[in-house]
Amino acid sequence: MSERLESGRRWARRLRRPSARRLRMTAAIIATATLIAGAVAVATPAVSAPDHELEITSLAFSGIDQNRGDGVCRTAEGTCTLRAALEESNALQGAPGDVVITVRAGLTGTIRPVLVRSDANWMQTNAVSTWDQGAFYRITAPVTLDLDNRVSIVPTSEAVEAAAFDIDGQDVVLKNFTDILSSGTSIVMSERSKRVSLVGGSTVTRENYYPERFVVYRQGASDISVSDYELQGFYHEGLQTSGLFLFNATTSAPMKNISISRVKVNYTSGGTCTGSDGSGCRTNLTTFFPRDANVVLDGFSFTDSTVKNLSSAVAFKFSNSPTTGVTLSNLDISGNQFLNSIGSGAGDENAFITLPPGTLSGDNRIARNDIVRATSGQTIAVRWDGLTRSGTVPSGLSITDNHFDGYESSIRLSRSGLTTVSGNTFGTRSGSQGRPATAEETADGGALLVDNSGAASNLAVSTWYPTANAAVVAAPSSTALVATPRTPFTGGTCTAEFTVQKPTTGQSIPSGPVSLDIYWTADRTGEIHLGRVTGVTASSASVAFSLPVGPVPLPGAVVPGSAQAVNATTGDVSGFVRMQTHVETAPQLTSSQFSRTVAVSGNCRPTIALDQAAGQNDPTMARDLHYVLTSSLPLDPTTVTADDIQLTAAATAETLDPERLDPRVTAVTPVAGKNGLEFDVVARVDDSATVSASLAAGRVTSTAGLTNPAAAVSADPRITFVNPLQVTPSRFTLVTGDDKGKRYTIVLRAGAPVPSAPVSFSSQIDAVGTEHGVGLSTSSPVIAPGSRSTEPVIVKAADGDVVANTETTITATVASDDSQYDGLVAPSVSAFLFATDPTIEIEKRAYVSVTDASTPATIEQTGTPALTGSRLVDGQAVCFVFTVTNRSADDWTTNLHDIAVTDSDLRLGTDGVIGSISQLAVGESEKVAACGTIVSNAPADGQGR
Repeated sequence: MSERLESGRRWARRLRRPSARRLRMTAAIIATATLIAGAVAVATPAVSAPDHELEITSLAFSGIDQNRGDGVCRTAEGTCTLRAALEESNALQGAPGDVVITVRAGLTGTIRPVLVRSDANWMQTNAVSTWDQGAFYRITAPVTLDLDNRVSIVPTSEAVEAAAFDIDGQDVVLKNFTDILSSGTSIVMSERSKRVSLVGGSTVTRENYYPERFVVYRQGASDISVSDYELQGFYHEGLQTSGLFLFNATTSAPMKNISISRVKVNYTSGGTCTGSDGSGCRTNLTTFFPRDANVVLDGFSFTDSTVKNLSSAVAFKFSNSPTTGVTLSNLDISGNQFLNSIGSGAGDENAFITLPPGTLSGDNRIARNDIVRATSGQTIAVRWDGLTRSGTVPSGLSITDNHFDGYESSIRLSRSGLTTVSGNTFGTRSGSQGRPATAEETADGGALLVDNSGAASNLAVSTWYPTANAAVVAAPSSTALVATPRTPFTGGTCTAEFTVQKPTTGQSIPSGPVSLDIYWTADRTGEIHLGRVTGVTASSASVAFSLPVGPVPLPGAVVPGSAQAVNATTGDVSGFVRMQTHVETAPQLTSSQFSRTVAVSGNCRPTIALDQAAGQNDPTMARDLHYVLTSSLPLDPTTVTADDIQLTAAATAETLDPERLDPRVTAVTPVAGKNGLEFDVVARVDDSATVSASLAAGRVTSTAGLTNPAAAVSADPRITFVNPLQVTPSRFTLVTGDDKGKRYTIVLRAGAPVPSAPVSFSSQIDAVGTEHGVGLSTSSPVIAPGSRSTEPVIVKAADGDVVANTETTITATVASDDSQYDGLVAPSVSAFLFATDPTIEIEKRAYVSVTDASTPATIEQTGTPALTGSRLVDGQAVCFVFTVTNRSADDWTTNLHDIAVTDSDLRLGTDGVIGSISQLAVGESEKVAACGTIVSNAPADGQGR
């Protein structure tokens, strides 16, 4: 800011160039065309960057600008007072946003007005309202006045009633006003005020009871908004002379688009209201003077605000008598909390919201409010008598989605025509028919949630009603209409269903399509709106609805309350349900009173069953083992996982390796079309086994947010899997050095799935086999796609000595892109090593002096056995008898065929072949013989094979 000092005083003067602070201010007041406040569009100034920034440097009440219009705020003392700044601003007549008045940094305090009406003291000495004889400050030109919540105005006398500010111009922005008080009204919006906004701040009467009104709106004022403000106190002089927001009309010129939003008003419950203490003061929230047709209000919104502890005062009294009141159109009271209200008076003319008798023009709504009475006070929450409306004429009023509690009659309508009253809820202290509540609420007057008094109010249309108790169901029946909540419940829900019936008696039977609102109540009101079905044309229907689980928050007079249809711990359902009917007329619904109540019962915790799936073969060689998990109530699929299913696997006679069963769940999938009631569970195991599935308590959660209270019940939770892989033969003897070796083949059991991809085996020989030179014709046999076995695998062992019956094992692993076979346990092969064939025993004996060598028997009969170890001489004739015995036993037991007996001495027999035996049964012996001449000394034994 450009500044200079003279005589030690600070001057506020016209800015020659933009400063950094000015640029920040520019960013803060970018123009908007309209401010939407509920249903009322309030025009706001279209501002530009400020050309003049005036800075208040003094808290003196007096102090006149010396040269108005020069762009400099300067009193005779060289300071800038609030009055001097406004005088300069008024003289500049700048465009919206062109002039900004702020407070010097560090300046904080209170301005004390002089309660003597004179031009020297007040900027406006003429009356600005019915009560205010003038105003301390007057604004007649566009300006932004930001007091930064550091400058207050507090009177010290009530010698004369005056306003603190008279807003008598257009495009005015008031910001951050804290404790702006006067002996009468804080701010008067004159008949010439237009596009004025007050944003931010707080005003509370503390020092005294002199202030009586915060804002007064005069006839002709338009597009006025107050937002983000806090209020408390103000003296209550009379029902029509005091009020926080007072509408004061002396002509019928309409006030238009008046918006109050995000305001907090707290009425104290203690304190005093005197000339030295204003802490206990309280007055009306709104007041209309006069409260008749002279006050014409077109577009009034009170939204998103909080009013607590209203006592000995009224909130919204638009009526003056049963037949007179203000002229009101385009009303919007929505999104507010009115808590612990006592109000003032009782009966039809003293409701919390008493609408003016007669016609409401435009679009009027009372929506989404919490209107909660204290333990005593006004008896009606919303009251309207349309006077001349017939039952078929749209009223232009809707009362929707509010919560009422504590009122004898929450909504009372007379001669209102068609008025939409829907989605409202009612706390337990609301008036309604007592238990057992077996009939519809059709009375006029008295304790009713909604009272259509006479046929001229919504035609006194009769409501549909439930014909039987409601109960929890797993899923809506196929023909049920499903109610949709107005907003989704934040927690879990549980589905219930009941049957409903169109009325056949009453003043007016609903015809054409209707909408049905469903409510839950702990006793006899309607604490929770469960949802709505629309377009109902039949004479009866089944209606399914969602019950919220756990406490549903409800506003309370002092502390919040709650309602609970479903116990969040036990899952038990309690309470009652009822309904309200709306004939789908246009442009407004024809809304009924409330129906009888019927009980709702059941439990919302799911009961689970887990069994082998229908169609699952048992036993089976198919790898996927299918189980079905079923629930009594829909489950949240994100809580039904593989980790929740417990599997056990028991070995069977076909099991190859019990240590490698590895039972596991590979998939859990909701069954299509079952709405969370059924899940397909797929398990696998790697070897033959009997697999059992189970589910413990507390593992899965229903859509209601409740877990299963007990373990799953099962009629048949077991499936036996048979490994389809076999090897043949799996055991055999193997003679070291045998060039032919032995063969084995890996095959599929009969009935096993045909592979869709190669099934590859990787074979390994153990250390014993490796030590003895055991080798395979291939270590990677394959079962080809569509085939049922591998090619034979030849096993050989290197020549050499080995301890007879030495076992070596050949194992294998399985890999395949066919998931039926990948990772299965493969059968192993056992080879038993021998240096000679362990199945034949040959005994060789020598005979001399044989006289008949024709057969082995004659040799033994006519010859003399040569003693073992004796020496025979050259040329001596000798015969050898070979006794061959089949010694095969156990796994090698077999009848032998085509046995060739040979000797290492090739001179015997024919080139060492002594003879052959065509067949030799187990345990039997046969003999063959050969004779020859000794050519050198040799022992009397030899070697036979």
